[in-house]
Amino acid sequence: MAETQTAEAVFAVTGTAENVTPSATPTVTPTTTQTPTATKIPPTPTITPTPWALSTPSASGLLAGVTPVEYVDDPCTYLANKWGEGKAEPGTIVVPIMFHSILRPGKQPTDPEQVTTEYFEFFMDYAKRLGFETITTAEMVDFLENNAAIPKLSMILILDDKRPDTPQLFMPYLEANDWTLTLAVNTGDTAVTSYWEKTEGYVATGRVEVQSHGYNHVYIQDYTSPEVINEEIYRSIEVIEERFGNTPQAFIWPGGNFTPESIEVAREAGYEIGFTVYSRGPVMYNWVPLGDAEQEVEDPLMVLPRAWSSAADIALNRALQISQHNEALAVDMMEQELLYYSLFCSDAPGD
Repeated sequence: MAETQTAEAVFAVTGTAENVTPSATPTVTPTTTQTPTATKIPPTPTITPTPWALSTPSASGLLAGVTPVEYVDDPCTYLANKWGEGKAEPGTIVVPIMFHSILRPGKQPTDPEQVTTEYFEFFMDYAKRLGFETITTAEMVDFLENNAAIPKLSMILILDDKRPDTPQLFMPYLEANDWTLTLAVNTGDTAVTSYWEKTEGYVATGRVEVQSHGYNHVYIQDYTSPEVINEEIYRSIEVIEERFGNTPQAFIWPGGNFTPESIEVAREAGYEIGFTVYSRGPVMYNWVPLGDAEQEVEDPLMVLPRAWSSAADIALNRALQISQHNEALAVDMMEQELLYYSLFCSDAPGD
């Protein structure tokens, strides 16, 4: 192939542009024709993005030694439940509250489990003013497992032990606010007819439910025999089903005591959540504040914390702050989390 010549090689330019004298055309010796060797072009590599770490809810002001623990392993499941249609709003929080004895007017507490009538009435009004609503055990299970929609500021009121007259103190508030009360009942000694009749009457209102507080209210320890553990966990199911027609979903550990073995038995029996007496803080979806004892069993939903009634107003205020903080955090992270979902998960939330 002949070499390409520039204009200067073809023409000898003399004078101005108007006075151009062409020179002789030079002789060009052709070169040997070469067939170029084909070059293989490598394919453009497919770039696979690497999943990044997702942010988790956070909180300041938790007690020393308390660590928020996640329990949803799959990030795609977590994001689908967090941002999917019909799910709980960002910042949704639950405060489980443990009640025992509410004293008669004029009497003063001599035990941390006791509260005065005046404080009880103040708290119930205060919770409503802050915007809190109650949820049932079934609603709490659905929220914790699926982030199902519940009131943004929720609490579950749990009254421990056989207290036949105490639920009557709650009834005006339950009726006025459309609230519910959860009774943690130790189901042994079924011969006490008056107790069961009163409790059945409360349940019949539709505002009171019964969950298990064991059979004989045994404080389960490392030395507690398997036979006793099975009786506490299984026999209470039988009594509740027979008396009230529902299978309990929650096991409220008597005295707050549990062991890894008893947690396993409770799971095998079909319980979906459990409550301790530790006041660690409120809970959110995929976020449970736990101490060392609860973390050891590696089943956060079976060792949920409960605020003590004597400091229930403080617990609500702390929960409100945590809710507001995590609502703002969720809004900031929404775009990044939805991008993560679109890149690494099969279906977009809400599809």
